[in-house]
Amino acid sequence: MVWCLLFQANKADAATIDGGLVFEASLAPYNLKPIVAEFYGSKDDPQTHYYTVAVVKKGTNFQLNQLQGKKSCHTGLGWSAGWIVPIGLLLPSGSLEAGVAKFFSGSCVPCADEKKFPSLCQLCAGKGTSKCACSSHEPYFGYSGAFKCLEDGVGDVSFVRHLTVFEVLPDKADRDQYELLCPDNTRRPVDEYAQCHLAKVPSHAVVARSVDGKEDLIWELLSQAQKYFGKDKSSEFQLFSSPHGKDLLFTDAAHGLLRVPPKIDAKLFLGYEYFSAIQHLKRGVEVSPQRVHWCAVGRHERAKCDEWSALSGGALACTTEDVPEDCIAAIMKGEADAMTLDGGFVYIAGQCGLVPVLGENYGTSGNSEQLRSKCVTIPLKGYYVVAVVKKSDAKITWNSLRGKKSCHTAVGTSAGWNIPMDLIFNQTGSCKMDEFFSHSCAPGSNPDSKLCALCGGSSDPSHLCAPNTHERYYGSSGALRCLVEKGDVAFVRHSAVLQNTNGKNPEVWAKDLKQDDFELLCLDGTRKPVTEAESCHLATVPSHAVISRKDKADFVRRILFNQQELYGRNGFEYMMFQLFDSPNKDLLFSDDTECLASLGNKTTYEKFLGPEYLMTMANLRPCLTSELLDACLFLRN
Repeated sequence: MVWCLLFQANKADAATIDGGLVFEASLAPYNLKPIVAEFYGSKDDPQTHYYTVAVVKKGTNFQLNQLQGKKSCHTGLGWSAGWIVPIGLLLPSGSLEAGVAKFFSGSCVPCADEKKFPSLCQLCAGKGTSKCACSSHEPYFGYSGAFKCLEDGVGDVSFVRHLTVFEVLPDKADRDQYELLCPDNTRRPVDEYAQCHLAKVPSHAVVARSVDGKEDLIWELLSQAQKYFGKDKSSEFQLFSSPHGKDLLFTDAAHGLLRVPPKIDAKLFLGYEYFSAIQHLKRGVEVSPQRVHWCAVGRHERAKCDEWSALSGGALACTTEDVPEDCIAAIMKGEADAMTLDGGFVYIAGQCGLVPVLGENYGTSGNSEQLRSKCVTIPLKGYYVVAVVKKSDAKITWNSLRGKKSCHTAVGTSAGWNIPMDLIFNQTGSCKMDEFFSHSCAPGSNPDSKLCALCGGSSDPSHLCAPNTHERYYGSSGALRCLVEKGDVAFVRHSAVLQNTNGKNPEVWAKDLKQDDFELLCLDGTRKPVTEAESCHLATVPSHAVISRKDKADFVRRILFNQQELYGRNGFEYMMFQLFDSPNKDLLFSDDTECLASLGNKTTYEKFLGPEYLMTMANLRPCLTSELLDACLFLRN
C-alpha cells in the first residue's frame, strides 16, 4: 500500500480507501483511523454502507454454488466487494491467492502478483506493466473495471457493489440484461440487491493518523469542498465525479461525506461480522476453545471475575474495561462476549446491535423453595426507582429538591439518572442537572463539575467520580452512603436501604443504620417509610440484563444456566463461590439477584425494556451525552 508509506514519510495527511483496507491501515506502523465516511442514498437518508453483489449475464445457467471453474472479475486484491466478501464466502478454508487461482479457471484481480499467481491476472486487459496494475492503468481495475470485464464477455461473474450496476447502466432495459447470484443459490434482478447480496459492508473512508491526525483541519477542508463542489453544486469542478477516469479521490456513487464520531475506531467502523471476514481470510479458520469472555468493569469486578473463571472449568475468561460503555464496545468488536447491564445501558447496547440474553430476577427471595426453584421461568418484574432522604430532614419533599445536594448511582443508569432526570427535565425543560442541584455525586460526570463535587473517589485521585466501584459513592449502595455522609437525597433502587440497614452491611458507614432512619419521597409531595416503595416510587424500571452479540447469545445463555446451577443461590457448589453475592457492591450481578431468568419472547432490547422505558429514553434524547450512542446511531445508517 504505497499511500501508507506516504503517511509514514509525513508526505500525506489523509487518503480515501476501501473498507477492506481500513483495518490494515489501523495496524502498526501505520496507525491510521477512519475520520470521514462516504455516504450513499440521499442527505435525508444517508447510508454509510453498500451491498456486495455477484453479477452475471442473464441467460447463463449457473448459481453461486457452481462458480468453481468459471472466470471471475474482481475490483482489486484486498477490496471489500471484489475480494474479501466473495472469497471469504466461496473459500471457507481461508485459502488466499493460491486457493482462488485453483478455484476459478481464470481471473482478473488487479493488484495481485502476476509473476507468483499468473492465473489471477490472466483476464486483465492492461498492456505491459499496466496489466493487473493497482490503478486505472488497468482497464478492469475498480468497480466499473470489474463490471466491464463481465460486460466485455471476458469473465462469467463480476464481484462489485450494488451501486456499480446503476452507475454503469442507468437505463433499466440495459440492467435487465444482468442478474444477481443469491446466497440461497437462486437469481434475482439487479434491482433486488437488498434481498440478494453477499454482504453488507462499510463505505469507503477517509483515514488519518490516530495521533495528531489533523482531524478538524481535514474535516473543515472536506466539508467546505462538498459545500461548494458536492452533488449538483458546480459544473466547474465536481468532488464526486471523475471525468478523467472512475472513482478518483472519492467514489462517483457517493452523495456526500459524513464525519465519523470520535468513538469509532477501525473495528467499530467495519463491524464485527465484516472484521471477522477479514480475519478469516488473513489467518484461515482457527479452532479456539469455546468460552464466554466476560467483561468486568473496574478492578473489583475483575477480581470477582477471575475467581469465577478459575472455578468455571474453562467455560469463562475475563476481560476488563474502566466504564460500561467501553465493555459494550468490546463486545461489539468481539473482544468480549457478555456482561450485565442496567436498563439505561441495555438501551445503548441495543442501539449498538447487541441483544439481551437473560434477566436478573429479584422476585422470589423469601418465598417457598418450590417457588424459588421455578425462578428461571418466572416473568421479570423489574424494580422501583426511589428518592431516599434522611428521616431527620423532615422538610424535604419531592417539590423542594431544587438547590439540594443529590447522590446518584451513576450517569446513564435507570435509578440514579435516567428516571430522576426525565422527571426533572419534564418540570424544568432543562438538561442541566448541575443547575438544579447545588452539589452532587453522579459518577461518570466531568470530575471538575458540580455533579462530582460530593464524590469521594478512593486513595487514587484519578478515580474521583469514576463510573465504577473505584468511586466509593458508585451504585445504589454507594449513593446511599453518599446520602448518609454528605447528601440530602439519593436516587436508588428500592432494595438499597433494605440491603444496607438493620445490621445487613457490616461496613463502618452502614453498621449502625436503621431502616427507620430513612424515608421515601413520593411524587405527590408526601413521604413514606422505605418499606412502602410499591406505593411511593418514581418509576418501575426493567431488571438488569446480560447482553451479548446475536451470534453468541445462545452459547452465553447455556453457559450461564450451567454456572448458576453450580454457583447460584441453590447451586451445588454455592459454598465455593457465590455468583450473586459481593460485599454490597453489586459486582458482575446485582446482590439481590435470585437467579438469571429466561426472557421468553423479550429477546430484543425494545421488547425487554418495554414501551414506557423506551418513551423515557426518547424523551431524554436531548440530554444524553453518550459518545458510544452517537457512534452507534452513525453506524446504523
